[in-house]
Amino acid sequence: MDRLSDLHRRQISEMILNWSNNLISQGMEYDEVVMCLNSEYRQKLSKVHNFVEITVPAMREIDFKTHFRLTRTSVEEIFSMIGHMFHTDNMKISMEKQVLVTLWYMANSETHRQIASRFNVSNSTSYKIVQNNLKYITSISDTVIKWPCNNEQLLTLKKFQNLRNKVLPGVFGAIDGCHIKILAPWVKRTVMPPLNKSMFYNRKQVPTVILQGIVDADQKFINIFCGWPGSSHDARVLRRSIIGNRLLNNPWEILPRESFILGDSAYPLTEAIMTPYKNNGHLTPAQIFFNQTLSSSRVVVEQSFGKLIGRFRKLRLLDVYHKSYCGLIITAACVLHNICMSQGDDIEVEEYEQYIPPAVPDTGNGINKRDQLCALNYEQ
Repeated sequence: MDRLSDLHRRQISEMILNWSNNLISQGMEYDEVVMCLNSEYRQKLSKVHNFVEITVPAMREIDFKTHFRLTRTSVEEIFSMIGHMFHTDNMKISMEKQVLVTLWYMANSETHRQIASRFNVSNSTSYKIVQNNLKYITSISDTVIKWPCNNEQLLTLKKFQNLRNKVLPGVFGAIDGCHIKILAPWVKRTVMPPLNKSMFYNRKQVPTVILQGIVDADQKFINIFCGWPGSSHDARVLRRSIIGNRLLNNPWEILPRESFILGDSAYPLTEAIMTPYKNNGHLTPAQIFFNQTLSSSRVVVEQSFGKLIGRFRKLRLLDVYHKSYCGLIITAACVLHNICMSQGDDIEVEEYEQYIPPAVPDTGNGINKRDQLCALNYEQ
């Protein structure tokens, strides 16, 4: 009997160990896993009752947006887009509550323990809700973040032409890289794969992952590529992305003829990617004016990054240890950003702190096209 009991205890211990290691490998903090396992602590942990059922419905619209960073209209749109996916999760918690838990996670820098207390769920349930919902949201990324085609391309070009009094003819979008701060990727647990710590540190010695984004005149993302280590140059990230390969090798398959994407000096100058003249102290008045005109239109991508990080405070520091989870959170944030902008749900944020990588030399046939645009822009 004792031998059977010992065997049973060992099996239970192995099950608990495997379960806790799985949670840690997916990004949950160690102390949170301990709290999930500690049933006595869970019984004593105070919870906020009826926060979703009573407090949230009673909030004024301005208070709701302050807390969740979205309007109720945007949240309703999210319900309509992912609501059909919830029948597969086998959870007894309502769809509305699950979505609000996830939005709170994205909008605030809180741990699962704090979120669990606020929404009256267990720590492990909070973690599972966020994991599931982030996957639901990213599953609609192809629908929400999409490259303009056919008549949409003409509309995109027209919107850029109407963006400023002075705009370069043929602007289709603007590209830039955004560095998202992360925790230093050391091997905290043996169940996590080993990583080269140095490759995540950028030139400012801050651990980051990169979000490459291309936006339209409405400050909506039309393409993203995220999760690349922070030590990489923007030009390298571009070459590694699918959209970058197409822009560099077969641009007219996805761009109207004579159109182009605006980039800063960190990107290669081509007929499809237009960058400013390098300021060597000897620029002509026409080249200076060209740079100013280009910058006034390219600012939309910096504004988009500012609103993305300002709205979803989780992106100010991704405190997760599993780096593949970083890409999931960033992609979900970009999807939510586009939904908000489509609903007219704008937000005022502080100025975006731009990271400027080293410039790359100007080569190739993009030089002639830029010179022609520069002359045309100065004559008008």
